[in-house]
Amino acid sequence: MRTVTDLDLRLAVLRMGIWIGWISIGVVVVGLTLRAIPTHLWLLLSLIAIAATGNELARRVQWRNRLAAKSGELLLDLWSGALIAFVAALVLLDGSSFSLLLFLALPFVAVAHSGRRRAFWLAVSLFTCVLVATSLSLPVAATVMRLSLVAAVVAFAVLLAGSMGQAAARAELDRTLVSEAHHRIKNSLQAVADLLLLARPDGEERQAFDESAMRIRSIAAVHRLLSEHDGAPVLAESLLESIAAGTPYEVSVQADRVVLEPESAQRLGMVANELLANALQHGTAPIAVRLSREPELRLTVEDSGSAAAVDRAGLGLELVRRLVEQGLGGRFELSRRRGGRTRAEVVIPAATQ
Repeated sequence: MRTVTDLDLRLAVLRMGIWIGWISIGVVVVGLTLRAIPTHLWLLLSLIAIAATGNELARRVQWRNRLAAKSGELLLDLWSGALIAFVAALVLLDGSSFSLLLFLALPFVAVAHSGRRRAFWLAVSLFTCVLVATSLSLPVAATVMRLSLVAAVVAFAVLLAGSMGQAAARAELDRTLVSEAHHRIKNSLQAVADLLLLARPDGEERQAFDESAMRIRSIAAVHRLLSEHDGAPVLAESLLESIAAGTPYEVSVQADRVVLEPESAQRLGMVANELLANALQHGTAPIAVRLSREPELRLTVEDSGSAAAVDRAGLGLELVRRLVEQGLGGRFELSRRRGGRTRAEVVIPAATQ
């Protein structure tokens, strides 16, 4: 699965902020509807219209791209300032009842920013709260209680954001370490395969060395893909094409769009490699590899005709059968086709992919 980064967390907060904005506007409209006509009705309606327009404009901003540049932080500053000003104006124009909106606005301001900007906007928010309380001449006890509650909510939001940020950082580090491990394993396996080929003897024993080297290289190809994807899920088509590229003969690959988790990719890669090795050893090229979802995952490897009548139930196919049945929870079938062709078929239930 894809890990959550600090940017992802901030983007989630911004999306939530847009919904909070619409909820706040709705609360204000309902509050005005249920009360007697206020003195500053048209000014309040104008503020609501401006807030709704600003919230819609914020929804249209491509924040992921903007936050990577300075303009995104400036837009976020503008949004935060407008939000604080909107709540303060509502409280000043229509009394302290709308001060509860601070419980929605200030946690958003605290979490959407980071570093010095967060400290700055928290200071602005505190100053605004004190200014509004002073302007309304609220009782000291009521003012202290409201400010304390708002401060508690903001502190909880900041602590929660900090914990999620630390978890995201740890997840990013783990992903980097896993990617590096796959890279090192790939290099080690390729070195082992090269050593096998250098040490292969002449004669009949040569083929066993070639087959072993091909098996090792196919596993290395899986680890290379996992390294390139930082340990994230990989496309089955890319996996099969990498394995097919390591064979010395023509192999066609057709695959539906199927995404595999790393563990399933490793096992399916070993299965596909063994089936290809078996087809190349006992059949003739070209070899056709197909992967479909029906909705079961179905992998077929078919050669173009047997070179000789050979008993194929060897060690490689026994390994395939165990990997499919015990590792992937599926079933494996080997059947003869017209013209001497042989089809190997692996079926994996959707729940175990």
